[in-house]
Amino acid sequence: MRLTILAALLAVSATACGAPDPAPQAASTTGSATPTPANDRQQAAVKAELTMQGKPGLGLLAATNQGTAPITFQGWPKLAFSNPANQPAAIPVEQKLVPGEGPSITLQPGQTAFAGVQLDVDDDANSFAINEMTAELPGMTPVKVAFIGTDGQPIADLTKMKVSEVKVGTMQPVAQGVLVFD
Repeated sequence: MRLTILAALLAVSATACGAPDPAPQAASTTGSATPTPANDRQQAAVKAELTMQGKPGLGLLAATNQGTAPITFQGWPKLAFSNPANQPAAIPVEQKLVPGEGPSITLQPGQTAFAGVQLDVDDDANSFAINEMTAELPGMTPVKVAFIGTDGQPIADLTKMKVSEVKVGTMQPVAQGVLVFD
């Protein structure tokens, strides 16, 4: 019995004399997209799709959090395009208050936020054939956008789409009203 108590006391003493417990870490409840000095952009697992609507060039951008932590952002997605040679395409993108101010959005894993996108699709001299579009949620890293046709199927060859300019609305927690451009 004395041997058991002595062994228990030695174990407790060894633990007490060891290295102190590390300071408790603050738990992050939101994967905030606000840039920090050590990290300019948050790398989140985001899936982005642009589903084309009945009106030519009109699309619903859906950004879904596929990660394991919430992400928070506010404002417009930054859109960028590349041409068939995989070089940046100088397509101007105008930010619109559609449907209004963009609220702060916290997407839990599996949740989706939306923005309307109006591509000016035409064959004039200022149009660029596109190969790819990326979307960057505020404070996040850019992700490739999958284009979905009005038939619900992926658009395999974007190079046939010639774009001269783009309008993009604010990110919203619901799709209602995001496609109402002037």
